[in-house]
Amino acid sequence: MIISHRKKFIFIHNYKVAGTSIRNALDKYNNKSPATLTTFEKLKCAIQLYPKIFSKNFSGHSKAKEIKETLPSRIFDSYYKFGFVRNPWDWQVSLYTFMLKEKNHHQHTLVKSFANFDEYIDWRVHEDLTLQKSFFYSNDEFLMDFVGKFENLEEDFSKVCKRLKLDATLPYLNKSREDNRFVNFYSKNSFEMILQAYKEDIDLFGYQKPIL
Repeated sequence: MIISHRKKFIFIHNYKVAGTSIRNALDKYNNKSPATLTTFEKLKCAIQLYPKIFSKNFSGHSKAKEIKETLPSRIFDSYYKFGFVRNPWDWQVSLYTFMLKEKNHHQHTLVKSFANFDEYIDWRVHEDLTLQKSFFYSNDEFLMDFVGKFENLEEDFSKVCKRLKLDATLPYLNKSREDNRFVNFYSKNSFEMILQAYKEDIDLFGYQKPIL
């Protein structure tokens, strides 16, 4: 995640939705620690115009609810909060292939132990289900100003930059696979498991069921 006191925004980093690319693009605005403040900004921090809270105070994938509970309400409410979502079927393929590739990922060994993708999906939806909604909502309360889509990444990221007057170019980093034919990973059974398990995300963010 990113907090920028200078530009007054908070980026919520939903995993495997180009978050690494976005964080790299916006790194110069990221107040990771007090050392990233200018002298003038340090003065603002000293007189409590800025909170003494920085990106390093949170995990990389902190959710909006967690951040709201930590920041002063006047800061959380006044800062522009944005993030991105991804088609749930594509999201799980991207996460699966990433975890297989990254030996240092905390779930690499577990995911590698599965016989195939269907077995992974069965574990995911029954044992370790996380909705994308949980990054941006507190129960049914929407905490964000904007949630863009991975499928419209360049256009939606440009909207954010225009809104915040940011000078940023989006790099493409951390790609976990080469092609985008994610439906090829699915059997009818695993496809339906995603449909049922992520129905709330599918409906909430306006996704359509892909053709298998």
